Order: sequence, then structure tokens, then C-alpha cells
Amino acid sequence: MVRIPTVVASFVLFATCFAAQGNVPIYQVGGDVKAPRPISTAVPPPANVDKQLTVRISFVVMPDGSVANIRLLKRSKSNFDDFAVGVVSKWKFEPATKDGKPVAVRLETEVRSHR
Repeated sequence: MVRIPTVVASFVLFATCFAAQGNVPIYQVGGDVKAPRPISTAVPPPANVDKQLTVRISFVVMPDGSVANIRLLKRSKSNFDDFAVGVVSKWKFEPATKDGKPVAVRLETEVRSHR
């Protein structure tokens, strides 16, 4: 039986700072800051993964719902790290809001492969 690898990403609404991305303040989810909602967060399985791997990534969901400022917090094999960053960079969100207006927030997620 051939097993096809699958990749799982789970979000941790884990805001870590009040820094700035350019001139855009980055908020913390909670209180009057409502979490962003994923629109497109597909994680296709990589073709060359031969064992279970995990990458932890921090990223900012911008006010337009795009992803920016991606950082690897926990690395794995470099090809899987690159795969995970590439996948997360293509995700789209309904942005977080503060007082009904779109704002940027920092999130963390794990991308895992399972054989």
C-alpha cells in the first residue's frame, strides 16, 4: 500500500507583539481585536517528504488579508522549510478587525507532514 503524505496546518491565534510592518501597526488578537478568518489556506502535500516533519511559522495577516513578514520559528529540513514558507505566503484571510476596521495581526502556525 502506498501512503501519500499529507500536510496539516493548525493556527494558534498567538499575537506576539505590537511592532510595525512598514507603517502598519500589528495588533494582538483579543479584546476588541477580532481574529482573522482563513479564506484560502490549502496545504498541498509535498512530493518529496519521506518522514514526519514539523515547521513552526510566525506571520502577519495584513489589513488586506494577505500574508507578510513570515518567520521560521522552528525549522526542519531546508526543503520542507522552504515548502512551508511558500505555502503560507499564498494563504488569504478575511482580515482581523478592530472597531470594525481591518488591522494587521501576527499569528503562528505549525505545518506538519505525515507519512
